[in-house]
Amino acid sequence: MTKIPQMGEFTKEDGNEELWYQVFQLGHPVLAGKQKRFSMLPGRTRCKMCYAPFTGIGGWITKRMGLQASSRNPFFCNACDGFLNAFPGGAEVDLAIMFCDLRGSVALSESMTPKQFKELIVFMRETIIPVLWRSEGFVLQFQGDSIIGVWPPGFSGKDYAQKAVDGAFKMSKALETATFNGQTVPVGISLHAGRAYLGTVASVGNDLQEVSAFGYDVNIAARLSDAAEAGEVLISEAAINAAGKQNHAVDLHPFALKGVETPIQAGHLLRP
Repeated sequence: MTKIPQMGEFTKEDGNEELWYQVFQLGHPVLAGKQKRFSMLPGRTRCKMCYAPFTGIGGWITKRMGLQASSRNPFFCNACDGFLNAFPGGAEVDLAIMFCDLRGSVALSESMTPKQFKELIVFMRETIIPVLWRSEGFVLQFQGDSIIGVWPPGFSGKDYAQKAVDGAFKMSKALETATFNGQTVPVGISLHAGRAYLGTVASVGNDLQEVSAFGYDVNIAARLSDAAEAGEVLISEAAINAAGKQNHAVDLHPFALKGVETPIQAGHLLRP
């Protein structure tokens, strides 16, 4: 079962709402320019905010520019990490949110060594993440054998929901052809669209900040992923409507989700 993002040892931060709204809802011109430039450079691992590559030829170029993975948080470059530290907070924004979960992970982990299982998770991530980036989404969090991706309009454009639908479909297709030790990787995908508080969280010691999402629609996306079988993209009616793709999900029917009072209309995505 998907673990819904919780506070744990982290505390949601408030403040700088206007700036965060511009970054994630409207799009900040400086950040958008960096994303466009850095996305053209090759590299397997990148900063989650500005897309500066950390590895390969692209990483060599950005390192000469003074950019590298932050020593505090390796998912961000040192410049974007400095931004999070200087302007903690967040804002409520529209977004599309996706959960990719490894199905039958307990049985799979039992059938292989811990090292092999780790390699399986890495393989899953390396199959999904490039497709996520190409569809102009970004990784919000890794949670064990799950990947959480988001498409806020400030990052992905006004057609963010359409890009999310296309990206989820292409991820499913990529997983169909990618094999690990001769077998396909059983991943279920859910996609939902709504509104969430997107912003920073800080650790108890206030020495590490991360970007996370909170709210009812995040919970819906997480719970919906539990109903997605291996190889399926389960998409909510809200995501279909936001993307303007009413004809591309079939057999819409109500899903009773744990902890959600009203059943959620969703269907299986056949094509983008």
